[in-house]
Amino acid sequence: MDLGITNRLALVTGSSRGIGKGIASKLAHEGARVILVARSADVLEAVRRDLPGSEKHHAFAIDLTAQGGVEKLAESVAKLGDLDIVIHNLGGSGGVRDAFSTAEDWKRIWHLNVGIGLELNRLLVPGMIQRRWGRIVHLSTLSTSTYSGAAPYVSAKCALEGYVKCVSREVSRHNVIVSAVAPGAIALEGRYFDKIQKENSQAAEDYFKQHLPIQRFGTADDVAASVAFLCSEQASYLAGTVVAVDGGWN
Repeated sequence: MDLGITNRLALVTGSSRGIGKGIASKLAHEGARVILVARSADVLEAVRRDLPGSEKHHAFAIDLTAQGGVEKLAESVAKLGDLDIVIHNLGGSGGVRDAFSTAEDWKRIWHLNVGIGLELNRLLVPGMIQRRWGRIVHLSTLSTSTYSGAAPYVSAKCALEGYVKCVSREVSRHNVIVSAVAPGAIALEGRYFDKIQKENSQAAEDYFKQHLPIQRFGTADDVAASVAFLCSEQASYLAGTVVAVDGGWN
């Protein structure tokens, strides 16, 4: 299937590894021009060189959590032409797991998972509205359904999905489609499910029996395929959609 994104300019935050890297690779293979963003210049440049047609892609080593980071990125992107696609792939618990952490800790986790995306959209979406074409995909989590995990993180992702639903109503009439994907048990190198898969086959088997009839953990490529479709011409009627990429988790 032709996704219709050849030569579209796509921004992928958190794209030096894991799901973000997988998404960047998938979009590049579909013909998009990709802007990679993360904190490590060396790692980003290595990812860029590995993308097909590497010369047409760009890498910016910017810490989006730092003061002025979002504005710096928006200014850099503006110099490359009209932006068509934005993938917000930042997130995590930030080490804050206590439900009774301070309000400042909660604000920091909210900013990481929601605030940065909001600020980028504020700066980048008006151009999409003017040109009447845009695709924005946020990365959420299965935990917004299970409510398992660190309370500050899960609450932030719940807020993110609410944002997607509400903002999509504001911009969908301009053919700017805001959506999200909610990954489940994804085995990323060095992370929890990857370690179980490699080091504890019995624990993996037990997890499959309890939660995953599909009998495997997901991969970054599984998530990337869904994200790429949401970026496509074919996704024009998927405004506000949150796609569960969870293998039928139960």
